[in-house]
Amino acid sequence: MKIRRQLNCCHLVFPPFFIYTTSLYQIRLYLGSGYMNKNILKQIVLVIFVGILVWCLSITLRFPYLGISLEQATLGHWVINKLNNDSFSEKYDLQVGDIVRKINGKSPGEYSTVKKWGIVEKANHLFITRDGSDRDIFIQTNNKLTYDIFPVLEGILSLLLGGILYMTIRHSKSARLLSFVFLAIGTIWISFGASVRGDEIGKIFIGSLMMCLHIFFLQFLVIFFKEKGDIHLPINVFKYLYAIVILDIFIRFSYFSPTLAPIVYRYINNVPLFFFIPGFLINIFILSYVFFKYHKQKPHLSTMIKTVWICILLSFLPVICLSFVPLLVNGSYYIHANYTSWFILLFPASFAYLIASNQLYDIGLVLRRFMLAGMISIVPSGVFTVINALMFQPDASMKHLLFQFVILLVLFTFVLYGMEYFTGKLEPLLFPKKAALNNALKKISKNLGTISNFRELKDIILVDIVDTLQVAGGAIAFKSNDQLEIIHAGQIDADEVERLVQSPFPYHHSSYSCIEINRNEEYSSCLLMTRKKTNTLLGKEEIQWLNLITSYLAVCLENVHLIRKMTLKLQQLASQLPEEQEARDIQWFRKIMFELQEEERTRIATDLHDTTMQDLFFLKRRFVSLLNKYVMNNEDKEQLDNLINFVELINTNLRQSCFELHPFLLQEIGLIRTVGKLIEKESYLVPFKIELAADNASAIENKDLPEKKHIFRMVQELLNNAKKHSQAANIEFRLYIAGHFFHLVYKDDGVGFDQKAAASREIGGSGIGLEQLRGRILHLGGTIEITSSPGNGSTFHIAIPLNTAGSRFQANVRAAKHAFSH
Repeated sequence: MKIRRQLNCCHLVFPPFFIYTTSLYQIRLYLGSGYMNKNILKQIVLVIFVGILVWCLSITLRFPYLGISLEQATLGHWVINKLNNDSFSEKYDLQVGDIVRKINGKSPGEYSTVKKWGIVEKANHLFITRDGSDRDIFIQTNNKLTYDIFPVLEGILSLLLGGILYMTIRHSKSARLLSFVFLAIGTIWISFGASVRGDEIGKIFIGSLMMCLHIFFLQFLVIFFKEKGDIHLPINVFKYLYAIVILDIFIRFSYFSPTLAPIVYRYINNVPLFFFIPGFLINIFILSYVFFKYHKQKPHLSTMIKTVWICILLSFLPVICLSFVPLLVNGSYYIHANYTSWFILLFPASFAYLIASNQLYDIGLVLRRFMLAGMISIVPSGVFTVINALMFQPDASMKHLLFQFVILLVLFTFVLYGMEYFTGKLEPLLFPKKAALNNALKKISKNLGTISNFRELKDIILVDIVDTLQVAGGAIAFKSNDQLEIIHAGQIDADEVERLVQSPFPYHHSSYSCIEINRNEEYSSCLLMTRKKTNTLLGKEEIQWLNLITSYLAVCLENVHLIRKMTLKLQQLASQLPEEQEARDIQWFRKIMFELQEEERTRIATDLHDTTMQDLFFLKRRFVSLLNKYVMNNEDKEQLDNLINFVELINTNLRQSCFELHPFLLQEIGLIRTVGKLIEKESYLVPFKIELAADNASAIENKDLPEKKHIFRMVQELLNNAKKHSQAANIEFRLYIAGHFFHLVYKDDGVGFDQKAAASREIGGSGIGLEQLRGRILHLGGTIEITSSPGNGSTFHIAIPLNTAGSRFQANVRAAKHAFSH
């Protein structure tokens, strides 16, 4: 909280002008939160910032830089005492000592730039006297590269980099501060032309931002080292530095006063330079301090610090040593700042490299795309500029050609950079087919994660592919261990697909588009599509889309194959669990297997009830309403009655299947009556007689629902085994309680079986073997006795203790002792 409060103070004392042009967060703190809507503040910030830039640019482009300094002679005349060599004064044959009598029709003493700064700027007409002869000079707007074009270009480059950085990583405080550094540099360059022409706003901006530049960068370093390296540097100094800047700005407001401006300007003109040079030295010291102190503990920062350190030296040292220091010491530049300031371009360029290489922030992709768009834009911009120069050669000046080239370069860069965005937005309108394929690809790739078997692969994926491509039908063939499985959707001949897959050249057919999904030593698979509904084969774009789909399907089929292998291995393991003590060691495995089976059965039963059975119910109601609504002859009425009965029969069978999958009656009427219902329904469908005897077995109802489900499943498995293998004429189930045990006895007069060979025999229709039945019994702490021989029928006697929890506890204790002893 202390650090945040100090940072807020730092933001609070930002220069008022630059506050409105840099950060919404800072303006909210400066004005107080709650006064304005956030969007309105953003618009105000943007309007003020753009307005200031446009104002400075308009001053630069409307008026040439004259570079004429005046002083008042003893006779009251205003005499030229200095001419800048790079100005347009040379073009009009002006000399030191010429007397300036009129500027734009005004006396020099009344002209604003002369009164405030002692210079002649923003003038269109001069009336001068030399050696007693008078002369009128009409000044034409013809900007020079040194003072006009190049500073604007440098400013635009810095503004672009600052804007990209702010828009892409606005969540990072250090990134926002670095964007303020670039925005400050860009604004300094753009306001430079207005400043040398004597514009008050330009002079205030360039002076205040020269002071703020290294403060911004210093604050960026402090926050950056805290974010990236958890290095805490003191930040109390910022509120004092910004207080000095604010004081300087309030003093510079006197520039708007013709009386105070010359006095104030004389004393504070060089203050930004005194502030700029120590700020540069402090930043160098901070970088050096962090490097030498933490380069061993944080080597990832050392390379970046050295790069930044070198970039700052190369960027600012020439302008400081060759221009600013000589100006402060001798009153003149050793090399003019217009030339040494070119080195400052290395600063945004070097940081552009650091950002593009992701050494500062991870926005390298955005910046590299922008740079690529800029390099591509150079060619068309140059071509259009050359064509313009050739077509309008007499009127094409270098200034206009260069300005045209820059404008075209910026426009082409933004157009190419935004092409991907606008293409994505306009794609559904311009390329509806491609957009539909992309949407279908997203949907299919999202649904692939839910696939666990071939039935879901058909219902969820294959149907979507067929609908998207508007083909008659499609199929997926899966060949493994000389077994061929085919799932198909739509109108497609499954037998022909099988023959095609078995043929030596399945991928070349006149009526089918066949694409291989994957092939390895265990299995192979392929995707087949018929012709479109328009009787044409799939096009190149659709084949490319299918190739992309098959890359997803390959992973999905691999998962389905592995799930199937794992399921088979689990079933084999479940059917081969050892006897008694060792089986108890893996009771947890048994429990998980049974729970998974019940969950899957419940899910299937729920799906059937909520979908198919509901559809059949409404279908029957439609048929009944048709039967009652229209008058039919006897034959049609009989056929419709038969159809209604057939639908009811299907619904009844599905209801029975749902009951077998999810015996909900166990909870409503208990185990004994539920078993009775099951046997009663089965007795109408099986070729043998079934008897049920339940003597004094009501105590079993006190057991938990999961345990009663296990007993019910045992009855189901024994009954299914009888239907599939027994060939019996009579079957008997007996349920009773004796000696604190629940007894389930099954007896038939069928063909029987050899108990020695029964270890892997299936006794149920779901792939559950004899040992899995034994597993249920062991899970409940019970025992099973089997009496059977070929030709003499079979008897299963199952005994389950009524106190199963205690039995399980004892079994777990014995299992723990057994595991510990080993």
